[in-house]
Amino acid sequence: MSVNRILKIFLLLSAVVFFIGCRTISSSRYGSTIVGGKYEASKDSTSYFVYPFGSVMIPGKWEKTSYNNVSRQQFFMNSDSVILSVVFSRFDGYEFNLDGAKKGYDFVKACYEWETDYFEKTNGLQHNIIEENEEKHYMIFRVYDSPDGAKVNMYFLLGEKNGNVSYFSLSRAEKWTEERRLEFLRGLLNNP
Repeated sequence: MSVNRILKIFLLLSAVVFFIGCRTISSSRYGSTIVGGKYEASKDSTSYFVYPFGSVMIPGKWEKTSYNNVSRQQFFMNSDSVILSVVFSRFDGYEFNLDGAKKGYDFVKACYEWETDYFEKTNGLQHNIIEENEEKHYMIFRVYDSPDGAKVNMYFLLGEKNGNVSYFSLSRAEKWTEERRLEFLRGLLNNP
């Protein structure tokens, strides 16, 4: 057997191994996406990706729990029962921006207003912006039922880069300080 043939077989097998655990989701607007990820003990992190829209390395071990087809949210839970949701999508896939007119931080602001309007009208929840960065096109905000967040206390990070949206939320994170929540979210946005 020639070296070239062995190399081709190796590359083919490598590709097959890579895509084990991945799944394809059909999307009429963007074609298919490849979704996958896993816990990597050597790095103590959990990878997750939705190709071609985004990827993230989540510090620690997180188990997938459920997926919401409508919002495209993949939910994860860690050993402290903290819930993380991750969405990777396109900026022109949102009903308020189907024409793609809002980009960069304009998109982030519009998405925040759209999302918090929903929370306010449907659930009577309050919200506030914790951090915003117009240059890097992201915002961290909180949605809650009362100032102490007795029943609902969620933290969100919403970012846009080159038309791709990264949207993370944390809930049931009472064991974490606010600063730990914010550092965790910032870290998700700043990694591949």
